[in-house]
Amino acid sequence: MRNTLAVGMALLILGASTEIKGQTLEEGLAFARAGKQHAAKEVFESILKKDNTNAEAHYRLGMIFLGQQFRDVDKAVECMEEAVELKPEEANYQYGLGAAYGTEAQSAGFFRQAILAPRVKKAFARAAELNPRHLEAHIGLGRYYQQAPGIMGGDMDKAWQEAEIVIGLDEVQGRSFKASLFEKEKKMAEAENEYKILLGNRPTDWKAWRAAGFFHLRHQRTDDAVGSFTKYTELRPDTADSFARLAQAYVQKKDADRAIDLLRKSLTMDGDYWPAVSILGSAYELKGQKKEALETYQRLLSANLSDDQRKNVEKKIKELSN
Repeated sequence: MRNTLAVGMALLILGASTEIKGQTLEEGLAFARAGKQHAAKEVFESILKKDNTNAEAHYRLGMIFLGQQFRDVDKAVECMEEAVELKPEEANYQYGLGAAYGTEAQSAGFFRQAILAPRVKKAFARAAELNPRHLEAHIGLGRYYQQAPGIMGGDMDKAWQEAEIVIGLDEVQGRSFKASLFEKEKKMAEAENEYKILLGNRPTDWKAWRAAGFFHLRHQRTDDAVGSFTKYTELRPDTADSFARLAQAYVQKKDADRAIDLLRKSLTMDGDYWPAVSILGSAYELKGQKKEALETYQRLLSANLSDDQRKNVEKKIKELSN
């Protein structure tokens, strides 16, 4: 059987539908976009039972296996290798192949990493060659140049070059990626300057303010995080995420009451927005409301959590139950 592989973030524009037993790729994608990974997985598997040459179904199933809920890197690799073998000229599949090999390499031993490294680089480079505007491929290639040792092709000059390419394609992702390269080198002033440039160039882009907010959160710049996420809520008052992220900043600021108010608003907009539920549990803990925190974390158990996430929630529930 030909092997396959997948990655988590590749974007693909889908053409005509392939109907199998009344189920189509579009239906599977709709389930995946709605966060119903189990249903999406069943659709793609059903399609492949009838037509194992459907490259897109292999690719999409591989992406699910690289996701949190059904994480299985071996199966993801198998799926995406199949997709690439069936359709080697598809940039998304090549990117997926590189990303899955890279995921496998993260937990592999040194000798296995030495085997996987050139495969990762080759797949990302091929994806960028097939589609020069493929953001994820350029970011993947840049990460490779940043992280790989010199003997395996690591090259920071090339990593910076990829960052500039991404900036030209999507400034939010590009500046964020370039900032992360600076962060890795512990050049915080330079990293922060990338976000200053980004916000100066794109002051009405909510994605820019959201990205800056997370940068400030990571570095305990709480007031700056509050300011960035406040701007995010102003630009996107229609999404549960903006209020949840502002609440997250207020939790870091130790203002539980303000965080809880914002989270209630977030959950009024989307009662199943699980990041908001998780942050709400943290806010109740901060406020010393143990009973409410426990009930909130118990509510999380009905969410589509990964094994690690579920273990962390169960651990938190056990601590609060004592």
